[in-house]
Amino acid sequence: VSKAVRAVTPDEVKIRLDAVRTHAIKLPAANGKSATVGFCWGGAHSFAYAGHQPALNAAVVFYGTSPDAAALTSIEAPVLGLYGGADARVNATIDATKAEMQKLGKTYEVHVFEGAGHAFLRQQDGQQGANLKASQEAWPLAVAFLRKHAS
Repeated sequence: VSKAVRAVTPDEVKIRLDAVRTHAIKLPAANGKSATVGFCWGGAHSFAYAGHQPALNAAVVFYGTSPDAAALTSIEAPVLGLYGGADARVNATIDATKAEMQKLGKTYEVHVFEGAGHAFLRQQDGQQGANLKASQEAWPLAVAFLRKHAS
C-alpha cells in the first residue's frame, strides 16, 4: 500500500481530494464546509491541498512538511500544524513556514509536543511516554480546530 500511495502524483492527490470534497459537501448530513486532516505524507498533502482548494474551510497537518513559500500565497483556510518535538526533518520546515504565513496574514497555528517523535499518534507507546502525551494533547486540539472552522 505504501508503494502505491507514494506513486500517486501531487496533481492526482488534488484531483482525488477535489472529487471527494465535491461529493462530501453534497451529502444530506453535510453543512457545505470541508476540511482535510493528514498524517505524515498525508499531512503534507493536507497542507498543500489548502493552497489548491480556496473553498476549503480548514486543514490539519499531523507531522507533515509544508509546501514551498510560493504555494503558501494561495492558502485561504486556516491551518493547524501538530508536530513531535523530536522530528527534526519535519520541524526544519516549521519556522520559515510560520514566518511566511504570518507575513501573508494567513492562519498557521503550530503546536510542537516536547519529546514526541514522528507519527506519535500511530506509535503512542514510543518516546518514553512523550508520544502518548502528545496524542492526548493533539487530538483534542485537532477536533476543536475542526469544530471552530468547519462545523
